[in-house]
Amino acid sequence: MYKPWKSFVTVVLRKPGKPRYDVPKAYRPIALLNTMWKVLTAVVTEQLTFLTEKHQLLLANHFGGRPGCTTTDAMHLLANTIKTSWRVGKVTSALFLDIEGAFPNAVPSRLEHNLHNHRIPRKIVDFIHNMLWGRVTALKFNGYMSQPIAIDNRIGQGDPLSMGMYQYYNADLLDIPKEEGKSTMAYVDDSVMIAIVDTFQETHEKLLSMMTREGGVAEWSTEHNSPLEYSKLALVDFAHSSSSKQRDLLNLPQIKIHPSKSTKYLGVIFDQNLNWKEQHARTIGKGTSWAMQIKRLAKPTWGLTPSHARKLYISVAIPRMLYAIDIWCVPPYENGQRQHGTIKLTGQLVTIQRAGALAITGGLRTSATDALDATAFLLPAAILVDKWCHKAALHLVMLPEKHPLYGIV
Repeated sequence: MYKPWKSFVTVVLRKPGKPRYDVPKAYRPIALLNTMWKVLTAVVTEQLTFLTEKHQLLLANHFGGRPGCTTTDAMHLLANTIKTSWRVGKVTSALFLDIEGAFPNAVPSRLEHNLHNHRIPRKIVDFIHNMLWGRVTALKFNGYMSQPIAIDNRIGQGDPLSMGMYQYYNADLLDIPKEEGKSTMAYVDDSVMIAIVDTFQETHEKLLSMMTREGGVAEWSTEHNSPLEYSKLALVDFAHSSSSKQRDLLNLPQIKIHPSKSTKYLGVIFDQNLNWKEQHARTIGKGTSWAMQIKRLAKPTWGLTPSHARKLYISVAIPRMLYAIDIWCVPPYENGQRQHGTIKLTGQLVTIQRAGALAITGGLRTSATDALDATAFLLPAAILVDKWCHKAALHLVMLPEKHPLYGIV
């Protein structure tokens, strides 16, 4: 590979709101790669993706960076796995792994080994070898430029090929569960170990086995230079709200993990009963915050014009509020004389959109909500929720047969 393409600058930026800035984790490095390098890796990425999907070289429950596989697909599969276990009277425990420095700690030689094992053509493996060896970067911080530093490890996070390479780097992690009642899934480096049995004591025994046995997670972590941040591991024991089964500690050799009532996975809060109350509260909080921010920016005498305030609300506030709404919300519908669905949340979203419409139009507080929506050219909140869920449903019914959600849908 052309040698000058392997030399680049890494700009080091401070992460806002950190209590201390004398530790490396308080900074975010941004690698400024050569444009032609990125074009070439994008071409190779297309070839690698085509071969992966044509020959099914990765497990179907390995999401992220694959065509037709989204974050919501991974969340739907997890939620369905949990609810399916409830229907047959069982419980599910999920251990959410946290890999420290997943991309920076990746070892190129181990990546090449995994690519060979998964039957990736020699020309692509050789290209990746030449791409990852002999790289040099200089750190730039507050106007200071360091001397060139040789890079021995790491997958370049952010270039077009990085997602595809890491899929093969941690592919062995998804092969660990080999017994009934054990499974796993991953979205790039966000992996979950799942155990399904009759009691939480049994699920914890299965999770302990997957973590500590020969060829388990701990061994994979050592072989792949991917240390787990044990203090950040999250254990959630999922059971129906009517279940009274006892939740115990998970005793790993390194740490004792207390079951959490909820955890955030791919941007959505999964609680132990899947009633989504914490996610609903988070959504309302984010929506209220965005409505207030737009109100501050769109004053009658200065600030954003109504058209720009509307663009900001539609392009930023709504996607932040309604992200993955098909996971945690059912659009209200009528069945006979009764309304069903997530009615309370929808009513709260109506209130938030009213605040946004007031900020956009500068209308009076006594203005009717439907009039404000019409004046601001906004879909009513209830119809907006229905539209987003309808788009998600269309995506699900168009999945290919080899997709893990195809049979479920």
